[in-house]
Amino acid sequence: MTKVRGVTHVIIRNLLILLLALLVVGTVIAGGELRIERNDLGRVYKFYQKDGEVGLVDAISGYFSATWKFLRDPPEVMGTSLNAFVIKSFALLVLTEIFLLAFGLFLGLRAGYYRGWADKVVSVLAPTFSAMPSWFIGVVFLFLFYWKLSLFPINFEDTINWAEVHGTLSTGTYLKALALPVLTLVFSSLWEYAFNVRNMIVNERSSDHVLYDVARGLPEGRIMRKLLRTALPAFLTFTTYNFLEILTGMMLIEVIFNIHGLGYLMAISFGLTRIGDGYGFAYAPEILFFATAVMMLFYFINAVVMEGLYLYLDPRSGGREQ
Repeated sequence: MTKVRGVTHVIIRNLLILLLALLVVGTVIAGGELRIERNDLGRVYKFYQKDGEVGLVDAISGYFSATWKFLRDPPEVMGTSLNAFVIKSFALLVLTEIFLLAFGLFLGLRAGYYRGWADKVVSVLAPTFSAMPSWFIGVVFLFLFYWKLSLFPINFEDTINWAEVHGTLSTGTYLKALALPVLTLVFSSLWEYAFNVRNMIVNERSSDHVLYDVARGLPEGRIMRKLLRTALPAFLTFTTYNFLEILTGMMLIEVIFNIHGLGYLMAISFGLTRIGDGYGFAYAPEILFFATAVMMLFYFINAVVMEGLYLYLDPRSGGREQ
């Protein structure tokens, strides 16, 4: 019952955070829409028109209504269903998280337990790469792996379209086209993840129960598994709060590698357009809100899963006994 109450509390709390965040985002987006319309600063593209003058509250409620309709019956944007944008971002996000968690835990555990070269590498690269934005690493990898080594394609959409035209499209084509974006996102965050695991393992390694296990002559593999179980709850907490950074990086990476996902959708939902002899804003507030809402939903799902695992693994919260 303790675990059930804990998970219920996690879901309710994150739902409230999600709703509050969407209201704030909706207010900002609606403010931009009303300003453009009232001052004739550009064109506002709407999927669902409303009669009469629209106020702030009406605009925000319209965004929620449009998002719900988009989810049930996705329209096409630039000749592509909105579902395709969501699926591409989800695939990129899942692949990044899988490799990031696996390699982050492995490197951090090795650096914290064995120290040596792994500890030195992680300790040096963590502060170095934490100061570099993912888009900068993406540009470096683009130059290295495409221009110099020609190992991976850099244009996701062109790679998929070429394979479709020539009848060679397969799962491997998608994975190859996503390889460089995933590598960029993983490499930009890996060292910070590993460094946090390393610190947790170093702290736990000097604890009484670990020293007792060493004195008993337990195999190293068993001791490392116990250390990992002990450090994992804190690592899950770090993963929850760092997920937003990955989402932000993913938005920029999609634009760099021409992946028509949610980040790309947000980028094309507003921008300069030609109006007569001058320029103004082309603004699609419903699309911008939809893309933001789905990305926030990804964050909600990640937070619930990670915090739920934390409750299960941490004995102090009534979870699994170690």
